[in-house]
Order: sequence, then C-alpha cells, then structure tokens
Amino acid sequence: MINHLFTALCSLVLLCQAPLFAGDITIASGAGYKRPLQDITTLYREKTGNTVSAVFGNMHQIISQASLSGSIAIMIGDQKFFDRSGLDFASFQPVGKGRLVLAWRKGLNLERIGQITAEDIERIGFPDSSKAIYGSAATQYLANSGLMENTAEKLLKLSTVPQVSSYIISKEIDAGFINLTDAIGIAEAIGGYLPADESLYSSIAINAGVLKEFSNNPNVRDFLDFLDTAEARTILKTYGL
Repeated sequence: MINHLFTALCSLVLLCQAPLFAGDITIASGAGYKRPLQDITTLYREKTGNTVSAVFGNMHQIISQASLSGSIAIMIGDQKFFDRSGLDFASFQPVGKGRLVLAWRKGLNLERIGQITAEDIERIGFPDSSKAIYGSAATQYLANSGLMENTAEKLLKLSTVPQVSSYIISKEIDAGFINLTDAIGIAEAIGGYLPADESLYSSIAINAGVLKEFSNNPNVRDFLDFLDTAEARTILKTYGL
C-alpha cells in the first residue's frame, strides 16, 4: 500500500512540473537533460507553432509516470533503463552519448579525480544508481578506478543529477558525480569539473523512445524530425551530447 502511495505521489510531482498549457504531445526525460530539452522544445514551438509539454525526473519516476498515465508519447533517456522498463516501445531514435563527470564546489581546485581521496574532500554526492544512470556510472567508475575503498565513507546518495548539482552549488557537498550536460549548465556556479575515464563505466546511449500507442501520431514524427535538425543538434552539442 505504501509503495503504491509513493508511486502515485511521485507521479503527481512530475505532473506538477509540466507547463500549464496543453501540449500537442508530452515527452518525459531524465532530469539531467532538462536544460537542452527545454531549449529545443522552445525553439520547436517558435518554428512550428506546435507545443510540447515536458516532465522531468529520475528514470524510475518517468517510467512510472509513463506506465500510470498513458499520456507520454516520447521518453528520452538511457537505453538500458528502457530495455528493462516493461514499457512497449515502437522505435528509438539516437539523441546523443551520455558522459560522466566529477564536479566540485567553488573554493576547490582539482586537477584529477583521484584527489577526492584527500582529507579536505569530506562529502561526495552521486545519484541513486537504481533510479539514475549516472549513479550507476559513478558506482562503476569508483569501483573500477580503485577509488571506492578510500571514498566510501564520504559518499552521499541523492535522488537525481540536478539534486547533486544543487548540493554542489550550495556547498552542502564538496564534489559530486553528474552528467556533462548538467555540468555545462551550472559551470559558472561551481568550481569546475573533470570527465571520468569512459573505459571505466558502461557506455551511456541517450535515445528518444516512442511509446507504441503513439507510433502513428503525426505530431510525434514531426517532433522527432525536428530533434534531428541541425538547429536541434547544435543545442545538444552545446550541452555535451
């Protein structure tokens, strides 16, 4: 009963994040890609007059939302979560490649990620690996790099990438693992960031998945076509995708 109530509350929170206007279609995305998708949907509306409503959260939340509401036409996130979601997808379109970075608060100056073992780095945030792909990537990276043993007591599990980012900005943590896209978006508010070695965590394929019941919707096809235009690609590239 408690689990069902929690799921319903999560869905309500997601719905409250959507714009107040009714969109031609609704998309859902991992919270770490909110900035580029807001830029793209705004440009899409300006170019076409069509609107797109959007909800954002960790992958667990948006999968639950898609399953419960039946109103989400396109989901954008990591393919591995889609593969085990239990949702029925009609097709997938590549959006970009996700990249893990370590970001740190203002007042610190790191030259390599290995410096997080130092005494002055007391708290390191990362997203929940069961809900956010970058939590899983961070866990893999720490284990495969040999840093886990000397940082385990410093680690703080948070819900989403943006939550980790907000904790870095507010200096509630010294450093945190987030995606490159979010790091670019908050670059002026933090001390800096470094890319994690991509050979030390599983590749992250960011795709747009079309839910089967919307496979013949012309508005869906129109938005996916726009997502593949040079203008949209420029936005994605600007955010590291």
